[in-house]
Amino acid sequence: MIKRFVYTALIAAILVACSSSRKAQQSAASASVEHIVENKYVTDTALYYSRGACFGMCPIFEFTVMRDGKAVYIGKNHVDRIGRFEAQVSYSDVEQVVSKAKQIGYFEMQEVYDNDKVQDLPNINTGINSNGKLYRVRNRYKGPASLQQLYKELDSLMARQAWKPVGKLPQD
Repeated sequence: MIKRFVYTALIAAILVACSSSRKAQQSAASASVEHIVENKYVTDTALYYSRGACFGMCPIFEFTVMRDGKAVYIGKNHVDRIGRFEAQVSYSDVEQVVSKAKQIGYFEMQEVYDNDKVQDLPNINTGINSNGKLYRVRNRYKGPASLQQLYKELDSLMARQAWKPVGKLPQD
């Protein structure tokens, strides 16, 4: 009886410790650009683009362009640039992305394309500011094919920047 109690207490202690560690990691990650976009600077964001994890080699990054042109790129995994980088994006480059978004009907799309029953698909999140409102689309499953055109435009925009490293990501 005492052994069973000791084992139960030990398992409970381990689970609490793991939970605390996970919460600490999530708290550290909350300083990411996505957290800033979601909670603080939504009206100042011109463009937002991120790709999330999958079970394979999916690129994991966040890319944000503020309305003043300041761009922040955070490369996390399976990308050429790992860490935090900054650049200055021209107004015409932002307008080119907005134009592509209008062309594909981005501002009339659903906010979420997903299916909880399908596993191992990365989230692809975009946000585009139009008339002071940040429109967002999360595409994980069967979003419109035209979104691929927007992703190519955003990938091209990221590739054209003169990125300057400004820090490394904390180790997990």
